[in-house]
Amino acid sequence: SSSTLLFSFISAAVGLDCTGNDALLQVKYNITEDVWNSTRPSNIYALPFLILQDNEQQQQQTEYSTFTDLVDIEKCLPRDECSTVVVAGLPTSTYDISFDGEHVEIGARFHYEEKNPITSTDVGTCIKHPPTCQDTEALVEVQFWSGQFSYRNNEFRIEDKHGDTILNGGSTSREYSSVIYSLNSTYACVARQNSCYTFLIGSGFEWNQGYSLPAYSLFFDGSLVHTNDSFQFDSAQFGDSCQPLCNQDNESLVELFLYDDDQFDFEYKWELKLLADDSSTPFASGEVSIGLNKSPLYHKTMCTPKQSCSSFLISAPAASGLNMPIYSLATDATIYREIQWYPGFNSQTPNNQTTTMGSCTVNGLCDVQTHDLFDLEVHTPAAYKFWDGRSSVMIPYGNVTWNFDYSDDETRVPPISRSDALLSASHYISTAYKTGSSYGTIECVPKSKGDCDYSFNMTADSAVESYAVKKNGVQLVNTQGVEGLIWKNHDSFMTKLLMTPFGQSCSQPNPSKRGLSVGAIAGIVIACLLVLCLLLCVITMCLKRRRREEQQNQRDEEDPLRETLL
Repeated sequence: SSSTLLFSFISAAVGLDCTGNDALLQVKYNITEDVWNSTRPSNIYALPFLILQDNEQQQQQTEYSTFTDLVDIEKCLPRDECSTVVVAGLPTSTYDISFDGEHVEIGARFHYEEKNPITSTDVGTCIKHPPTCQDTEALVEVQFWSGQFSYRNNEFRIEDKHGDTILNGGSTSREYSSVIYSLNSTYACVARQNSCYTFLIGSGFEWNQGYSLPAYSLFFDGSLVHTNDSFQFDSAQFGDSCQPLCNQDNESLVELFLYDDDQFDFEYKWELKLLADDSSTPFASGEVSIGLNKSPLYHKTMCTPKQSCSSFLISAPAASGLNMPIYSLATDATIYREIQWYPGFNSQTPNNQTTTMGSCTVNGLCDVQTHDLFDLEVHTPAAYKFWDGRSSVMIPYGNVTWNFDYSDDETRVPPISRSDALLSASHYISTAYKTGSSYGTIECVPKSKGDCDYSFNMTADSAVESYAVKKNGVQLVNTQGVEGLIWKNHDSFMTKLLMTPFGQSCSQPNPSKRGLSVGAIAGIVIACLLVLCLLLCVITMCLKRRRREEQQNQRDEEDPLRETLL
């Protein structure tokens, strides 16, 4: 049923007569029940709704649970103020908006559910403030849509080719609304010719699969440059003199994003080392200053020699434990880590974290006497859909689950000191996976006593296009479908796995030794005990019955008249 907040909507049948400086807003629906039924999404929770936001950003919302809830709207609004009408979950052809007797074209459109968009339309006197640019300048505009999130957790900026900020918005901008479903625009005049600009955006909350996510559109000189409604971090270059950031013939691009909007002064330190370089001096290093009136979004690019192996170390002060930065690290578009990090939160999350990237060898990275090189590359599919049919360019991180752990499930059951697998997907990606992308993990792992004590295990239903596991540079191909135990979110469960033994000549695992989780073993033990108890009861009853029969026969022998009487 419909619900109303702050104001009262009045049915068009009443017929409002606005006076003074007010003008009539009308939202009329022209949809049949058959069309309503045919355009409902598979997810019943994505209800259509209408929001009216006034000049002071106060909102009134009405949800439409059933067709009968759709009632034409009339409202008297100030003519010289700006109001916004947001309509979600209905085909744009099924409603019409008018103000002060004139038709109003439906405004910006954003993704809501798989069949219908969400739209934002301004009515009244809505004065945007784009500057008047000179003839040699072009107008840059960023339209930012807050979506269903009311908190200020996004930051964007545009830098010139010298790295200077020429435009910014988001959590550090007072101009940006903190209310849900709001659209804001930011403008700047920039040089049109011989220029290159970089747009950067990041979010302080891990991406999730909501129904109206934050989105942006970037315009340059009247043309759309880039738009995105599913991102954790994103960047785009535009202008007439942009060049590749690195020499593509002999260099690799390393890119770092970090977001932390903590209001207390704080400083992360990082360094990048080339592992083939004998020098103790880092190839690159830097500091990330966090605090009040500082941008929460940090971005850095570096060019390293092609086919090199590099190690990235990030550290936080020892007094940390409350900070929860999100950072992303990639080399040549292969993402090696994108997580929300909790430095110093507990013994499992130290104040520093190391990520290995690039083209690494066991001799160059590991102690070959004690360690082997584990190298994983995962490719995600070009398209992905949620369970309710919505298409997405992002894949929830829980839909890609893998572990590197002991081969036998019995050995995998960890001691109290270990609450996870030796290596796990969530150690490296805890935000979301991008479709059509590459992900990598490189680690030195302790040598096992036997050649096949370890294995790589991926759930059979993981949303991946392909993956490759290498041991000391050699790809392992003996992948087998098994039923086994795997860790996810610090908990274990039995499921269908694609198991790749971490060895060159490992035999098919013995199903009788593959296991049984602690819960399964406990279930079998309990079942055996129940059967044993039942068997003891049957035996006891049989013995009692036999004893009664013997006692009866004995009495018959002692009383000879009994047989005569019978």
